[in-house]
Amino acid sequence: MGRSGIDLYSNDVGAPFPEITSFAAYVGGSPLNISVSARRLGLKTALLTAVGADPVGDFILHFLNNEGIETRYIPRKPGRRTSAVILGIEPPDKFPLVYYRENCADIALTIDDVLAAPVTRARVLQFAGTNLSLEPSRSATQFAAELA
Repeated sequence: MGRSGIDLYSNDVGAPFPEITSFAAYVGGSPLNISVSARRLGLKTALLTAVGADPVGDFILHFLNNEGIETRYIPRKPGRRTSAVILGIEPPDKFPLVYYRENCADIALTIDDVLAAPVTRARVLQFAGTNLSLEPSRSATQFAAELA
C-alpha cells in the first residue's frame, strides 16, 4: 500500500547530473516493487496505491497489468499527479536525485479506497512509511493496518 511512481535513471553512469544526456524509465515505489517481486515469486498480489489521470499513471498500470498484479484497487485521482523520481548514477557513492511528490496521487489514498480493496483477506499488508506523512493517506493507512 502506498507509493508508486516513475523512476528515471541516468543512462550516463558516472556523469555528473548536469551532464546527463538521457534517462531510462522504470516503475518505482517500495510497495510497487515489493508487489512485483512477490508476483514474480509466484504469489498472488494486489497493490493499493493511486495514480494521477496522466500518462505516467497509464505507464504504471500498463506495467503492473503485464506483470499480473491486480490493479482494480488503484484509483485515479483527478487533479493529482503520479509521482516521479529522477536519478543520477555516480559510483561508488553518489546517486543524486530529484523527487517530485508535490500533489501526488498516492498520498491521496482515503479510507474509502481501503474499503474498496480486499484488505481483510490479505495475508500480508505492507505499506510505505511515507503513507504516514500526510492526510488523508495517514488515516487510510492506519485504518488498513487495523483491518489487516
